[in-house]
Amino acid sequence: MRFPNQHHWLGKAARGMTLLEVVIALAVFSIAALALVGTINKIADTATDSQKLLEVEQGLESLIDEYGKMPQMRDMEEEIKPGPDGVAYRVVIEQVKDLKNKEGRFLQDTFHIRAFARWNDGSGPTELSAETLRYAGAYLPIN
Repeated sequence: MRFPNQHHWLGKAARGMTLLEVVIALAVFSIAALALVGTINKIADTATDSQKLLEVEQGLESLIDEYGKMPQMRDMEEEIKPGPDGVAYRVVIEQVKDLKNKEGRFLQDTFHIRAFARWNDGSGPTELSAETLRYAGAYLPIN
């Protein structure tokens, strides 16, 4: 036995989506889109931070190289004010005392060069440093 409206009701349901189904689909899509946008923003922030860190590392390396090639190496401390990038640098050079080689001989005219960088990354001050040892006569001109 067939009911007269049964066929009519099944036909409408099979032909389209209800408003509730559309709203649920939009909500799921919106949540997924928000998660994707949040992830993309985090990736962009991380890339920006990485680029800044690379620039600071290159600045430290450049300073160590520059100060390490000074013809008359001496104890000193120098502050370099922040530039357009907002990074302030400090270089400290100290003569190393009591440094010995494997044979136990003292290594004279060896200097410890340290470079420090300081900047504000938005969440507070950040610091990075680099250091090396240099022999004072390594970059003297040959006569």
